[in-house]
Amino acid sequence: MKILYLVHQFYPEFQSGTEKIVYNSAFMTQKNGNEVKVITYGFYPKDFFTHSENGILWKEFIYQGIPVLVFQYEEQPFDLHISLADPQSYEFAKRIILRESPDVVHVGHPMRVHQFIRAAKEQHIPILITLTDFFLICPKVILAPTKDSLCSGPEKGLACKRFCGEIDAKYIRERLIEGRNILESADVLVSPSKFLAETFLKEIDDLQIQINNHGIRYGNIASNQKIYSQTTSILFGFTGYIQYHKGVHILIKAFRGIKNSDTRLYIYGPGEETFLRQLKEIANNDDRIIFKGPFLPEQLAEIFQEIDVLVTPSIWYENYPMVLHEALASNVPVIASDLGGMSEKIKNGFNGLTFIPGDVEDLQNKLSLVINHRELINQYKENIKNNMVIPNVEQEAYWYQRVYRALGDREDLTDEKMGR
Repeated sequence: MKILYLVHQFYPEFQSGTEKIVYNSAFMTQKNGNEVKVITYGFYPKDFFTHSENGILWKEFIYQGIPVLVFQYEEQPFDLHISLADPQSYEFAKRIILRESPDVVHVGHPMRVHQFIRAAKEQHIPILITLTDFFLICPKVILAPTKDSLCSGPEKGLACKRFCGEIDAKYIRERLIEGRNILESADVLVSPSKFLAETFLKEIDDLQIQINNHGIRYGNIASNQKIYSQTTSILFGFTGYIQYHKGVHILIKAFRGIKNSDTRLYIYGPGEETFLRQLKEIANNDDRIIFKGPFLPEQLAEIFQEIDVLVTPSIWYENYPMVLHEALASNVPVIASDLGGMSEKIKNGFNGLTFIPGDVEDLQNKLSLVINHRELINQYKENIKNNMVIPNVEQEAYWYQRVYRALGDREDLTDEKMGR
């Protein structure tokens, strides 16, 4: 079979969770004897591209064994990051879909690549969409009207009108219709978490959404066997792409309120330079806080041997944060915002701690609890080891492989049929 993956951005230019999910899926699908290709949008310099047609630049290359086609508008549309309808790219998308002639199109994220979904549907090619955020029902992607607020969904556009009045109401209505059309065009809809599925079903209650947890690559994982006493120094860590909604500023503020000299905070990951400067200003030259910079997937084992407790302080509805699951698979407890998909995995006092999202004082209290009772980490680690199973990429890929084959054969794809 030939599987075409669509994603809004990809390696090596971007390295966050969705890119990792798509790469893992494509890698395993190819390993299982199928042909794969990733189609994505890129922000490379214009001289990076090798082809140009009708206002669109594009290039093909191989990233760690995976064929990739990346394209870019010569003149970027003003609504590039929120649009769900763009006739300019449709002819290009149609030509690529006809040329590639895939058996299945698997959508990892529809931003900037939505016209390929339309082109595939018109060619009667089966479509599978894996939901990774709220883009199809929210023009701001993460259900955040402002950088410090959240909403529970568009409410058919009524919430958008109340909270996001700066966006034209007609545009919102049309976009919600387009989003629903894309969702209903899918032969299979998949969510990695119950929370994400329930949020979509609250808006469009007749969708059929199946749950399939993302798997992790255990080849990059090693179990942390460290044992703690009250004299053990503690290293808290954050890993991931550093953006405002990831809440790193909340973590730094909370950590700075703790005066223990035998605790440290390591921050791993790339980020936008202006925001990184702001974070360093908040850190205020505290020599216990170290910005470690970007890291490679193969460095995860080393990182989780260093980190004693991972902190995921997000102030948006994380759906299935890969780093959280990688930490648990590494037997590293987590302190997480009590929000979204994080609350499905982290149980307060069992495998880590949860805190009120965005609340610096509450996070500081949870950090202090660990510092003042360091043996608690041993209990959390035992609970993780004995009670938690984090799926691997092989399990996730096996499930998708069955879906691909069923789509190719046009079989019944109910939860019962798929063993759910």
